[in-house]
Amino acid sequence: MLDPVSLFTWEPHIDQRRVHADTLVVTLGSFLDAGHAQRLLDTQLLDHLPNHVLGRFDADQVIDYSGRRPEIVFDRDHFADYAKPEIALHLVTDKEGRDFLLLNGPEPSFQWERMAAGIGYVIDQLGVKNTILTQSIPAPAPHTRPVAVTRYASDASMVADQDAMMGTFTLRASFPAVLTMRLGETEHPVTGLLAHVPHYIAEADYPDAAGSLMAALREATSLSLPTEGFDLAGGLVRAQIDQQVQASEELTEMVSNLEANYERFITERSLRTARTASLPSADEIGAQFEDFLAGLGEDEPGTPGTDGPQADPGDAPTAGEDGSGPTVA
Repeated sequence: MLDPVSLFTWEPHIDQRRVHADTLVVTLGSFLDAGHAQRLLDTQLLDHLPNHVLGRFDADQVIDYSGRRPEIVFDRDHFADYAKPEIALHLVTDKEGRDFLLLNGPEPSFQWERMAAGIGYVIDQLGVKNTILTQSIPAPAPHTRPVAVTRYASDASMVADQDAMMGTFTLRASFPAVLTMRLGETEHPVTGLLAHVPHYIAEADYPDAAGSLMAALREATSLSLPTEGFDLAGGLVRAQIDQQVQASEELTEMVSNLEANYERFITERSLRTARTASLPSADEIGAQFEDFLAGLGEDEPGTPGTDGPQADPGDAPTAGEDGSGPTVA
């Protein structure tokens, strides 16, 4: 592997020893920025909060320009306004004066291992304690329901309160997935936030997805982040979608089926959660079993030091029909 440190360059005026931030938020793209949620999230953070660039990763080494061509303007007889791709690290200050880091830009196409190691180097240099990745994917979800946000983590115990996905899947890898693994191998905590965007509008702006990601980000970090504007923009987009759906019987039926599946999923998840909550924990089962063992023999006939009448052996409880002993509820 080439030196990962040389992949990142600090801005000339930055003294990294003076930068203190516990949290790194990563909005590097993956596959498809469904609903443009990452872009909308970036814009909201950088337009509404004080920030400045600390440094950049060398995009020329890790971006496939022909695979994802940046935009350039042709003005009558010349080219102008080339949108040069950047993977930039920003220092951002939340509404209560707390600093955090934001790493944004397109998903790296090349040198994933070197890029992940380079991000690890930045994390070590700045003393970052937690990294949060935000993403969005097209999903079989209706626009008439709240956008679900699934969490994943480098350590399963960090998301133990969330219902796990049923089964194991082999997927096409993404850089955020590799980054999560590599940082987790160094015991650095990483949490991923994944917004489920209705698949039929995944290629258009969907403010509801960015708003749900922002709310999940606030919960995960306790940062005071701006959410203004998402509700209004989301309402306008939903109204436009409603008009298009109502004008098509096929779309109406599709959305109706998605709504039914969504309600069924929510009901089943609630039932699973209720069943799980009613089960005793391993510690509770162990404590009850220890109490049961400790009580054995206390009231047996002839036990020294017991008070009161001795039990008749014929009154002893019998085992179950299958011969098993007492069970713990």
